[in-house]
Amino acid sequence: MKLVLYGLLCLSPLWSLEQGELKFAIGGKQYQTSQAQGMVQPKKGKSRIMIAVKDVTAHFMLILTADVDSGQEKLPLFLNTTDSSLTAMLKTRQGTLAVMPQVQLARVDPRIEYVEVTHVETGETEDDPEDHATHGNHGHHRKKRKKMRAEFKRVKPRWHTMDKKERLKNGEGIIENKSFRDTHFTLQLVPVLSQGKVVAYTGSFSGTGRYSGSVAGAEVRSISNGVFNIKVENVP
Repeated sequence: MKLVLYGLLCLSPLWSLEQGELKFAIGGKQYQTSQAQGMVQPKKGKSRIMIAVKDVTAHFMLILTADVDSGQEKLPLFLNTTDSSLTAMLKTRQGTLAVMPQVQLARVDPRIEYVEVTHVETGETEDDPEDHATHGNHGHHRKKRKKMRAEFKRVKPRWHTMDKKERLKNGEGIIENKSFRDTHFTLQLVPVLSQGKVVAYTGSFSGTGRYSGSVAGAEVRSISNGVFNIKVENVP
């Protein structure tokens, strides 16, 4: 079987991990498992990469999800929550940590429309109500203005035709996740290919997320030294 290994030199320490192994630290506590798995799902021109594990013995569950353009899952990737569709969710006995992009693009839905109102001239004139309110009927010559009529039509949002850069610049077609304003997360992926398909990933992750240990509220907490070597189960 011919394997293509990307980034082997820069991430060679990761290859000392057994397949399925994943490690990280949070709140001074180290976590480790040998049950982590990967998955790649095609989704309408995109590929969803998932790294997931639920280890009952180690008492934690972790899910990392990244949506990339189709084909990019076969390339070395360095993703972050500033400019990528990257999310993370960790559950332990002590609490839950979550992180997602502070700004996300709204999904384009062809069913979304709104009513646009346009005022056009009719070619007629009418009394100016503002002039009447000022001078009343005390012999003042009424000021005229052009008569307008309202036209209504259903249109699609402008941002449906904008790319990501334009949407972020204009603030249209975006969703702001204000509760994650002070968080940041990175994920590095190095694929292993067999016959042109991804069969495994090695990589690393770290960052900060919203951590909740009780009903009293959440705080920003760091997750660090995340490394993994996982098999991709369903090869698309």
